[in-house]
Amino acid sequence: MLSKTLIVEDFLRTEITRGKLPVGKKIPSRSQLCRRFNCSRTTVERAIAILVRDGLLSGMKGSGTYVQNDHLTRGEIRKLKLIPYLGNNPDNISDLSALNLDNLQISIEWIPAKHGMENLELLCQSGTAVIADRPKVFQLPLLEKLRKHDIPVLLLNRDYDGFDHIITDPRSSIREGISWLLIEAGRDIAFVSRRPTVSRPYIAERLLSFYESAIEFGARLRSDWCLSKKFDDFTGDVAEIGRNLFGSPQIPKGIFILNQEIALPVVNCGQGYGLTPGKDYKLLTFDYIPKLAGYPGIAMMQQPELLYEKEIRRWLKNVNEKRAFHSALKTELKIQ
Repeated sequence: MLSKTLIVEDFLRTEITRGKLPVGKKIPSRSQLCRRFNCSRTTVERAIAILVRDGLLSGMKGSGTYVQNDHLTRGEIRKLKLIPYLGNNPDNISDLSALNLDNLQISIEWIPAKHGMENLELLCQSGTAVIADRPKVFQLPLLEKLRKHDIPVLLLNRDYDGFDHIITDPRSSIREGISWLLIEAGRDIAFVSRRPTVSRPYIAERLLSFYESAIEFGARLRSDWCLSKKFDDFTGDVAEIGRNLFGSPQIPKGIFILNQEIALPVVNCGQGYGLTPGKDYKLLTFDYIPKLAGYPGIAMMQQPELLYEKEIRRWLKNVNEKRAFHSALKTELKIQ
């Protein structure tokens, strides 16, 4: 629940950014704000002091408080708040944990993804920047509030509505992977992926990139080997995929599995049919899966963690310029 101070601040900030309180306009009196929000004068004074500090308001002695600027001037970034990935299973690990950000010479703090709104006041402090790793759709209201408070926000591996972001470039990454798969396995290849959903919007672009690359390179795609499922019944869907790919005399010589969490179950299913990746078919995965390392004939598209770190540093260095920051990085193809 938001504090009364933040509620009053949020109201005034919204009125200013929407132009209802233009530059030079006097804001409602303290008494009016107290009545409107059923709060104390101290609460109102704290909210106004925050906006004065941020350069949105200025007080004129004996006259009242006026809108000074229609935007906040960002100061030096002194605190970095990291919101990790909110995964659906315990094996999901935030990309942020692999980054070396310790020598940035700024304060770094982790904020639990489930409790972002509860920490809104902490996130909205002056001199703060926020990095969110693969935020889900339901986290967008929090991100929008941060943006409205002019807190610099960087998204990792998500591209939502104009936010600064660093993403994996699906087209160049998949294009390189499909080129390898077709050279190694021939033109008849299979494809397995989740279906795009609201919680996984990035899949749509990756699907498109796959089909564009397949067409460009002349792949032959059979409908029964191109399998996109919701995976509501994960075990049942994997078993069905296994029957389609491995349960007949003719199996695909090349398989591309788009989602990391599907790859190992499908490989295990194939082994149940007596088929081994690398030996019986070539395998391409969109991510690096340590348990598949060591099998010859497998290529994995590894996320460029060091480049993410470099790009985060570049974003922090230039964040006060208020220019859009959009970075797309190609994966590194790791061939076993």
